[in-house]
Amino acid sequence: MSLDVVVIGASPAGSTAAREIAGQGWRVTLLERGERPGQHAVCGGGIEEIDAKEIGLPDGLVHKRIVRREHYFPWGVTTTTNPHVTTLRRELDYWLAEEAVAAGSELLTCTQVRAVARERTGCVMVTAEDRTRTRQLTYRGRLVIFADGPNTLAPRCANLGFVRTPVTASIGLVYELAWPDTPMAHYEVHFGGRFTPWGYVWAFPKRDLLSVGITVLPSHTASVDLEGRLKAFIAERPDLRGRRIIRRIGAYIPVAPAKRVHDDSMLAVGDAAGMVDPLTGAGIAHAIVGGRLAGQVACEALQEGDFSADFLSRYESRWHTTSRYRRIRLQAVLTRTFLAASRFDSNLYAKLMQVLFLGGEVSRWQKIRVLAYPILKSQVEKNA
Repeated sequence: MSLDVVVIGASPAGSTAAREIAGQGWRVTLLERGERPGQHAVCGGGIEEIDAKEIGLPDGLVHKRIVRREHYFPWGVTTTTNPHVTTLRRELDYWLAEEAVAAGSELLTCTQVRAVARERTGCVMVTAEDRTRTRQLTYRGRLVIFADGPNTLAPRCANLGFVRTPVTASIGLVYELAWPDTPMAHYEVHFGGRFTPWGYVWAFPKRDLLSVGITVLPSHTASVDLEGRLKAFIAERPDLRGRRIIRRIGAYIPVAPAKRVHDDSMLAVGDAAGMVDPLTGAGIAHAIVGGRLAGQVACEALQEGDFSADFLSRYESRWHTTSRYRRIRLQAVLTRTFLAASRFDSNLYAKLMQVLFLGGEVSRWQKIRVLAYPILKSQVEKNA
């Protein structure tokens, strides 16, 4: 089948790109390996309210409006009031995919892409497997957009996309606990070496459930039992203990931006491009903005009939000028700089989060005490 664009992955980035392109009248097919979009997403589902407004998140997809975030450190608790909302990724991803379909894109689920190769004609051939009928499908597009997550095919097919290594991706494990009419209306994020030397445990409320998860870099997993520590966290909480686990899922999460997100006839977006904050794990809004930019540049390439890497570099240039990319890049530099030292100080990640991102109301002297923890343990806890 000949198309203008083939999008691999009905992720927030992929569906947004497909909607942009189809909305301009181009032929787009969106290939999703799951039975429905969002099926394999590992995410707390938290979005800053300003980002929710920017992406046009419908009120029906908002589960909770969050006005308080509680950050638990070994030395005390810091509370912030940046407005957020929570949503379920499987609902969000499905809505975005339906928006792409409404704009004219074709959506095929249970379709696993196996190979992507350029042809001499200039087209790109995408070979996929229809898992419902166990048959092979072949698509040809003038442009392919990789939105297939951290295990993207992009690096195997061309010089672009996120490359997963033990220090460029964290492992996330999430439980969804049944909690009808959840009264909890705040986020909780727990830091410290007793959970993980480079990562955190979090709890985000939805309408009728609580998402509880843990993330840690694979380079530290030899000494960290993710499942055991997550279960221990739940067991020590009277409000969580004994609640039924209705869903369990784990996956990799990028903690480094891709070095290159474009090549001849190819673009990478979302997790496939490392569009995730390396320290905080935020990525939903980044992916949607990246998908929108990719869709816009794809339309320009289709209009001009130019799919060269030089022409498509405008996508990378525009992404790099955003404050989102600059934030990701800064956090990636901090991760590379301090990661090795966390083996000697299991609370180093927590200290960085407190001092650099969550300590706006903490005095300079208190920040020094935090960095010296546990040497100045009593003074830090007294002033926390």
